[in-house]
Amino acid sequence: MWLEILKGLVLGLIQGLTEFLPVSSSGHLLLAERLGLTPPNVLVNLILHLATLLAVCIAMRREVWGWIRHPLSRRSRWLLLMCLPTAGVAFALAKLTPELVEGAWLPLGFLATSALLLIARTLPRGDKPLTASNALLTGLVHGVAVLPGLSRSGATVTAMRLQGIPQEEAVTLSFLSSIPVIVGGIVLEIIEGVALDGVSPALLVTATITAFLSGLAGLKWMLKAFGRSYLVFGIYTLALAIASAFV
Repeated sequence: MWLEILKGLVLGLIQGLTEFLPVSSSGHLLLAERLGLTPPNVLVNLILHLATLLAVCIAMRREVWGWIRHPLSRRSRWLLLMCLPTAGVAFALAKLTPELVEGAWLPLGFLATSALLLIARTLPRGDKPLTASNALLTGLVHGVAVLPGLSRSGATVTAMRLQGIPQEEAVTLSFLSSIPVIVGGIVLEIIEGVALDGVSPALLVTATITAFLSGLAGLKWMLKAFGRSYLVFGIYTLALAIASAFV
């Protein structure tokens, strides 16, 4: 039982923290699986995603409530527009190149994340509003970020920064756009089928609570400190790119 609780803590911390830090949660989970730390179970992935979904909805409750209350506002329309290419590209990659989505090129994903973060660090402060073309391009980038090792938040924030979107707005929009992406991932996992066999209740409960709490803490911190973390996480993901080449 204690071993299952320990596994749940590891799983929850990996999912909760890396879901919102610009380091690729999928890449970390794949690395952990290769090291024998995580069972490839659909139910576990489903529970972890539900926990982080709850975390982002609570941490950004004002923005989420505004999205619900004003679904036709300018920001809401652009967020919806951003989600359309994201879904299309992510689905196409999953179906046409499953070996990539399963992590065959994991080191390159981490390397791309490192490059994006180091590029974002050098960009000037933006002052442009989000437009339809910005939203579509960012959505395309978000879809490509389904590849393990490529950080969704790192890719989308850098994409918006390159288009002149201010740092704070880019970070907010990036995390808001993660909500439908997480929901989509949950739906796909349900479609794949949820099996209870071989999953410890202690692991599930521990992983859920840990993922929620660490995700909430990580997201709140990143909303304030994203712009000051480019160099640290750029170096970290570069180190992961090198390490993952040997795992």
